[in-house]
Amino acid sequence: MHTQPHDDLIARAAALIRPWRTPDGRLHGDVGAVVVSADGRIYEGICVDTPSWGLCAERSALAAMITQGQYRARTVVAVWRDPDSQALHVLPPCGVCREFLRQIDAGNLDTEIVLGRAQSEPLRHLLPHHAWASPIE
Repeated sequence: MHTQPHDDLIARAAALIRPWRTPDGRLHGDVGAVVVSADGRIYEGICVDTPSWGLCAERSALAAMITQGQYRARTVVAVWRDPDSQALHVLPPCGVCREFLRQIDAGNLDTEIVLGRAQSEPLRHLLPHHAWASPIE
């Protein structure tokens, strides 16, 4: 879909990464995400891993967007930095985040999901067969 570098959004998401490990070994903040809403506002989030349930960075940023009354996302990017090599990786959203984004607003099927510096796809390509099933009879 997209062939221009997403360097600015990737850098902004990378700046959010501040890993912190709890005494019981849970890791927070090792993934950063940026969501650009349909009106161009930028929302940020980090991942939070808890024993009861985790919150992906994408859903954290989307929750910030929803808190401001926005439901349509134009672009989503999430990144993780390997603690050993320090290499930065763009992460595709997990299935829960993909479905969450779709359920917020049906128009989000056209949201640009950043998959690399110059690579992206609309959510609909990452979430095939998203329509509710038709009756077989």
